[in-house]
This record gives sequence, C-alpha cells and structure tokens, in this order.
Amino acid sequence: MAVNENLGRLVDQSAPYWAGEAEVAWTYFQSPRRNRASDLLWLRRQCYKEMWGSGVGDRKKGLFLGPVDHLRKVFPKIDRGVDRHEVLEIIDGLRAEFSHYCLFADIHDYLAGGRLNPRQLESWPADDKLARLRYDYRDKRGQLGYFAVRFTEGGYCSLYATGMRLKGSGELNDRIAHACEKVYADEIGHMRDGFIGLSREKLTRKAWDEIGAMVRKTLLQRIHMRNEQFGFPLPAGRI
Repeated sequence: MAVNENLGRLVDQSAPYWAGEAEVAWTYFQSPRRNRASDLLWLRRQCYKEMWGSGVGDRKKGLFLGPVDHLRKVFPKIDRGVDRHEVLEIIDGLRAEFSHYCLFADIHDYLAGGRLNPRQLESWPADDKLARLRYDYRDKRGQLGYFAVRFTEGGYCSLYATGMRLKGSGELNDRIAHACEKVYADEIGHMRDGFIGLSREKLTRKAWDEIGAMVRKTLLQRIHMRNEQFGFPLPAGRI
C-alpha cells in the first residue's frame, strides 16, 4: 500500500471522531439549556486550552511560557548554532497561539463584564485525561507517539468550523463565529501541511496501524473532553 493511501486510511478512520466533536459543540450551541453561565464556563475552559495545550505543549509551562523560555535560552545562539528562521517560526507560533487566547478571552470579558484572569484558569477531568494520554504517547511511544499526538492536535478544527456556523444569529454568536473563523484560518492550513508531512514519512504498514490505534483513542477522548467542556450536551450512549 502506498504511503498516501495509508494517510487516506487514517483520515477515513478519524473522520467520524471529528464529526463527533463537532456534534458536541453544535448540540450545545442549539440547546435550550445554554445560558450565560454555561457560555462563560466553556469559554474559560477554551482559554485554558489555548494557554496550556492539553498535552501538546510544554508539560509544565504550556503554550505560552514554554516558547518564551525557549526563546530566552536560544537568543545568544541565533545564527551561532540556531537558525534565525527557526527562531522566527517559534515567535510566529507563539503569537498565533496567544492571539487565539485573546479572541476567546475577549468574548468572555464581553459576556462577563470584567477581565478574565489567566492565572485562575482551570482544567477539567476529561481534559486532564487527554493531556495524560498524549504525554504518555510522547514519552513512551517514541516517534510514532509524536506523530499520533500531532495528528490529533486541534481535532481538524471541528470546534472552529462549527462555531463559524453561528454567524448571523445574534451579537454573542457573531463574536464566537468571528473568533472561530480567525482560529480556523490559522490552524487548518498547518494541520493539512502536517498531514502531508506525515504522508512523506517512510513508515511500515504496522507503524501506520500503531499510529491509527493511538489516534482513535485520542480522538475519542477529545469527544469526551469537549462534551465535558460544554456541560455534557450529549448523553454517554450517543458518544
């Protein structure tokens, strides 16, 4: 089987999980139980993810402090062992991730009528489990674990694609749609580039199968993560 066919098989296996994550968000957005308090909760939780990364950033420093500390360390080595373009890529990534935090934090502030304190953001059990699963794959499964974690990052923008559908249905929903559109534009191209990069790796069928097993388990946990983030709009049986 050609490598591109292996990637296609992995995408086909992942698609139902991405659709499930989207269903969680859309069910919540259309729910009559949705209210100001529940919106503030999922927004705070999304801000936490934009700051810490749920297993895809630095284990202790997250998506913000991790790159900042790394940049501080490599500054004396720029073009003296560390390529300037590598540094620029880190800076661009840091700016993009922090801009995503700002987008959702601004919506939270609009709704709450006050400033969000990023130091008071908290995770939730299903997100903690997702982070542990990813760190376990990164620590114990080597390169294949790394590929699986990267492949599942962002859930193929399922939340953002869903949030964009809210456009035109009220001030708050328009703000959510705008934020989701911005994040989607930043992330979807990077994800697809990552998929192409993975397709070029010289991996055996067995290695692809191992990646697939890790990807499916991670994507299932993403659905549980989203379901808890939004206050369990889907019953366990549906998941």
